[in-house]
Amino acid sequence: MENPDNSSDRRFDFEKLTVFQKALQAQERLADLMADPPRRTAPVLDHLDRAATSVLLNIAEGSGKQAGSRDRIRFYRTALGSAKEAGACLIVLAARGTRHGPALKQAKSLFLEVVAMLYAMVR
Repeated sequence: MENPDNSSDRRFDFEKLTVFQKALQAQERLADLMADPPRRTAPVLDHLDRAATSVLLNIAEGSGKQAGSRDRIRFYRTALGSAKEAGACLIVLAARGTRHGPALKQAKSLFLEVVAMLYAMVR
């Protein structure tokens, strides 16, 4: 029987996926942007938050489906679309000249990696 005191060491299978870890890192980079957003960027940041969260949730749900199944691929494709959507939001924010340039660049770089990984996973 497993020791309940070690429950903090346990992880879901999807947490071990590099693509999930990269998407989570991107989400963490967005925390500074989300805190006290300027009024003109609030709607885009809200959309970005939903898209970035969708990436994580769809990777998690897809990982629970049978390997190679249409269902798994469908969730990974949804995650891919959400990652591209998040990337578009980052581009819009950069075009609006937000004060978080470095965080935007880091998040964009991470989402580009996520997109590349998800493309490989849906082929």
